[in-house]
Formats: sequence, structure tokens, C-alpha cells
Amino acid sequence: MKKSVLGLCVLAAVGLASQGVALAKDYPTKPIELIVPVGPGGSTDLSARVFAKHAQKKFGKPVVIVNIKGAGGYTGSKTVYDSAPDGYKVLYTHAGIVTNHVTNTAPYSYDGFKVGPTVIEDPSLALFVNGKSGMKTLGDLIAKAKAEPGKLKTATEYGAFTYFMLLKLQKEQGVKFNLVDVGGDADKTVALLGGHVDVMPKVYLGTEDYLDSGDFVVLGVAQAERAANAPKVPTFKETGIDFQYHEYPFTIFFQKDTPQEVIDAWLKVAQEVTADPAYKKDVEKLGMVPVYKSPEEAAKNFAAMQAEFAELAKEKAEVAAQK
Repeated sequence: MKKSVLGLCVLAAVGLASQGVALAKDYPTKPIELIVPVGPGGSTDLSARVFAKHAQKKFGKPVVIVNIKGAGGYTGSKTVYDSAPDGYKVLYTHAGIVTNHVTNTAPYSYDGFKVGPTVIEDPSLALFVNGKSGMKTLGDLIAKAKAEPGKLKTATEYGAFTYFMLLKLQKEQGVKFNLVDVGGDADKTVALLGGHVDVMPKVYLGTEDYLDSGDFVVLGVAQAERAANAPKVPTFKETGIDFQYHEYPFTIFFQKDTPQEVIDAWLKVAQEVTADPAYKKDVEKLGMVPVYKSPEEAAKNFAAMQAEFAELAKEKAEVAAQK
């Protein structure tokens, strides 16, 4: 009797496993939720919507954007982390998946998921100063920071991507800024425009009018080469300081136990979408760069960021609240 019951259990388990594989091969059979761990309107949300618009044409099923903000992105990522491994809740995010872990906001990092492809990048992260500051290059900023240690008010958002950029700059150049937590990109722009801070790290998009008016000066971009979405802005190395930092990698992540058949379906769609001229045009309209980087390339990039950020976090830099 016991053997019969055991045999039935084994057969049932095999049947369920076979059914799971069959369902994975038929994927998708219903709408997919693309979880975006921020509110509507920012670069993460807007780029996700462009990708979803093109991906659903390939899947033949709706790809629905679901914004779940909170805890610096942790609330949204946890939704996918805790979801069923069926590919109907998929995460679209960037380096926040690493920074949340390094700052102890989340108990997992990028490797708590199956890493998918990177489908959009923004390599235009730069430093801006007020037009009246007299500074024109990163060298000018470093010289001023050394002459006035801890005086230059620098906009940041504690634990965010730009926070670690500033920690790296301080460490490599032997300077100390007065780091001020002012919030996101829109808040940083207002703070620099109003003279509440002296320096602002931000992507190029959204600064053009202020540069044209002379309100802002861009000191350079932090990547190894000029950004495709800001080709007129020199790199820091071109201006005399060899300082480099990561680009924003907008990447897809899957629940850890998602079947490979489902992931393969996403990889096929992502490759087709990122090769589509219409998609490239839509991404470029956002001021970003369309790319396709394999899950292996993406995971390697996130691993490098995690190692670097974990080391930088040991600095325990103080961050003041904006007054």
C-alpha cells in the first residue's frame, strides 16, 4: 500500500513537472507584468514603456507596466523575487538592484534573480556646476575641493547610483565634498539652479536648456568614451582627469526559478526588439542608447559594480539633509 501511494506521488510530481515544461514552451498565454520599481515618469519608467511597447508586438500578448515604488526600488524588486517562477512578473531595473543590497536595504542583489539582457543604457552621467562658479573642468573642481576641504555642497541621494560615483571620486582624487541628500534628478536640478548646492551629478538629458542659457556648466561625462547621447560633451579623461564610472544599465531580471524556456523566449524577443530600427528611434527620442547585452555580459557588469560599491561603502561618508 505504501509503495502504491509513493508511486502515485512520484507519478504526480513527474506529471506536474512535465506540465510545467509544456506551459513554459507555450509561454506566454496571458498578459505579462513588467514590474518597474519606481513611480511613473522618470527615465526607468519611460524606457520600460518603450521596451514593453515593442516587446508585446513580438510576444503577441500585452506587456503591462506595473509601477511599484518604495524603499529605493526594493518594494518593486521584492514583488518579483517573491513571485511564482512562471515569467508573468518580470523586473525591469538598473544598478539599484545592487545599491539596495550594498546599503542593506535589500537582503539580495542582482544574483538573487536570473539575470536577463540589458536592453537600454544611459552612458551620459556627468558632473554639472553653476554657471557662475568659474569652474570649467573636473580639474577645476578637484583643485577647488582640495583648497576648501568639505566645503563644496554636492547634490546626491544617499545609497543611489550617483552617491557611489561621488564616493569613488573622493577616494581616487583625495578630496572631500559636503554631500547633501536633495533627492532625485529633478530635485538636484532645482538645487543647483537655486544655488543650494555647488555640484550636481546627473545624466545629460534634461540639462540642455540650462547649459544653453549659461546657468549650468558641464564638466564632462564619467565614461571611457563620449556618450552617444551627449556626443559634444568630453570625457573627464579628455579634460585632464582620468576618472571613469559605470553607465546606467537598464536590465531585465527573472524570478530565480524561472524555467529556461521562458527566459529563452525573452532573449529571442529582446534580440529582435533591440535590432528593430523603430525601437532604436524611440529609445533615442528619450535621450538614451539602445543596446543588447547578453545575460552573461549583464551579470558580469553587475558583479563588477557590486564589488566596487561594497568597497566604497566602507568609507561611510556622511550625507547631510538639505536645509
